[in-house]
Amino acid sequence: MPDLQSTTCGACPAAAAVQWRRRNAADPTHTDAVYSCPQHAITLNAAAHVHQADCPAPDPALLPACGCDPEPLPPPEPMGTETTTLPTGWVVPTT
Repeated sequence: MPDLQSTTCGACPAAAAVQWRRRNAADPTHTDAVYSCPQHAITLNAAAHVHQADCPAPDPALLPACGCDPEPLPPPEPMGTETTTLPTGWVVPTT
């Protein structure tokens, strides 16, 4: 997969800064990366989802929405019962 520095926005020639996934039209079991510059980005919440193959994002007329009904997110994995507090103050599961 290319890195963001070597890709361009799907709506303009600017360098990409955001990426999300869209179902492949020929093979719906696979996904393709979609890139956009900050000006043509969808919302962070929308970018977390896999989008339909015919999703028009990053269509500037629809932003910051995408124009499709993205797949629901998978359920979160349950956290372990033991935790560790990092030096930053974050509490993370250890199991």
